Amino acid sequence: MSENAHSWSTEELVGLLERVDLFQGMPPEDLTRIAGIVIDASVEQGEVLFAEGEPGDAFYVVVEGTLEIVAASPAGVEDQLTVRRSGEGFGERALLDDAPRSATARAVEPSRLIAVPREAFHGLLGHDSLALRMMRALGVRFANVEKVRDSASSRRGDVLEISRTMQAGLLPRTAPQLEGYEIAAGTTTEEAGLGGSVWDWIDMGDGRVALVTLDVSSEGFPAAYHVGLARAVLRSLASQGLRVDGILARANDALSDAAVEGLDQFVEVGFMVADPQGIAWASAGRVPGGIIRREGTFEEFGAHGPPLGMMGGFKYNVQRFPMNVGDTAFVLSHVSPGLFLGAADLMAQLHGKPAGEVVGTLHRAIRKAQGEERTETSVLYARKH
Repeated sequence: MSENAHSWSTEELVGLLERVDLFQGMPPEDLTRIAGIVIDASVEQGEVLFAEGEPGDAFYVVVEGTLEIVAASPAGVEDQLTVRRSGEGFGERALLDDAPRSATARAVEPSRLIAVPREAFHGLLGHDSLALRMMRALGVRFANVEKVRDSASSRRGDVLEISRTMQAGLLPRTAPQLEGYEIAAGTTTEEAGLGGSVWDWIDMGDGRVALVTLDVSSEGFPAAYHVGLARAVLRSLASQGLRVDGILARANDALSDAAVEGLDQFVEVGFMVADPQGIAWASAGRVPGGIIRREGTFEEFGAHGPPLGMMGGFKYNVQRFPMNVGDTAFVLSHVSPGLFLGAADLMAQLHGKPAGEVVGTLHRAIRKAQGEERTETSVLYARKH
């Protein structure tokens, strides 16, 4: 594949983009923003544009030519899932994360394309209107993709496998460094899990860092899709310098407004911001968390509103907790009340252990307690030193 800066005028690019299903109905100003980040790409007949299993980094639109989207079956036979021609797009999942490509794109004939790179695209999501419209468009698009896969080949219809692959691309590789705190976090992933739980950290517009859990516990459409959309919106709103309650309220409205009929999975979010004075905490849904004081007392975080996307117009609250040296704040994405209290007791016994060791021990204990009914669980841990 050859790739270079585009040779199209803005007007020509807008004309190309408005033909694509993913962008139809968007106002000219949004299409102009997207036109400003596209690049040209070309492939020769038989050339592979991207291969199944490679990290995704761009969404493509065919300008001239034809590409086939194929995937290997367990028996080693290649299935043609669909064909893309002039004015049609593909590879939209790469706009959410760098999860491995779920299929291979290969040129049937010499073809010209334009590419929308993921990193540049994320830079546009600070515009609220564009972010909301893109969420809805991606939702419809993903729903249609799943219908095509289910009808083309039942072995590609494993929604859980798709979700777990997306989940892997959403999980951070490292924890942030916060002055005055020892930080650790993690998510247990299960072989048969929903792929619907992740932890994340987000740079706030005021220079602080938020530790976040996001969780979808219902089956059906890939749970990680909803998690990924919520994550993208939260990051965009946080970069604008909003307060925590404002971030959750606007994210909730955006997900409610962008909801696609039939995709009624809601996102439970735990949002914890640590600074030298203490912890700011807010939640959407019932996300258990609390603080274990150095002297052994325990203060439980409250629940502040419905999961994101369930009820538009809701106003969330924020709690403030002072933190002294030796105090530990922790959050679990979801567990039963009894298991949560057991986790708090275990963490009190692990006082003074390295943060990573505490999180690892807690994960093992939760999985053991859940037995064969194990679910994915995300943990946040912040100890003041």
